[in-house]
Amino acid sequence: MTKEEVLSALYRKHTTWLMMADKMLPMYRINSAEDVVQSMYIKIYEKMRNKKLVPTDIIVGDKPHYGIVYTTLHDIVVHIHRTEKPTFPLSVDIEDKKTESEAEFFEKIDNVIDGFTWFHKKMFKLYSKKFQSIRKLSEATKISYKVVCKTVKECKEEIKKKINEK
Repeated sequence: MTKEEVLSALYRKHTTWLMMADKMLPMYRINSAEDVVQSMYIKIYEKMRNKKLVPTDIIVGDKPHYGIVYTTLHDIVVHIHRTEKPTFPLSVDIEDKKTESEAEFFEKIDNVIDGFTWFHKKMFKLYSKKFQSIRKLSEATKISYKVVCKTVKECKEEIKKKINEK
């Protein structure tokens, strides 16, 4: 069997390959199933040309070897996942909001922290600037873990609430 006959035999099951590729592709679909199947034909042809595959391995008893086709399709889809970033369709009703700089954002957070009681302010600043671990802060200050955890949690919730209001 020649390479062209092998591809012709594979093409007779084109709809089956499309359905297989469609099931493997993610919801955001960078590539269509048709693109993946076309890549599969090219990859199989290149493997035959480089003598990595023999036509008798691909077409067994006048029927395509589904395992080879499935593996090739799977490899292509995995390659797509690894190399391409997902794209999500943008909604029409998304408004262009002015993006704030990082400095402005941290200034807002500092303004919220300035409104805390002295204990909350001190605990949160120690947590966020120096320790970044509730357990380490608790050990260093000799304040119980539960009190430190509760204080930091309250501070975070207050910051989220105040930032979302503005």
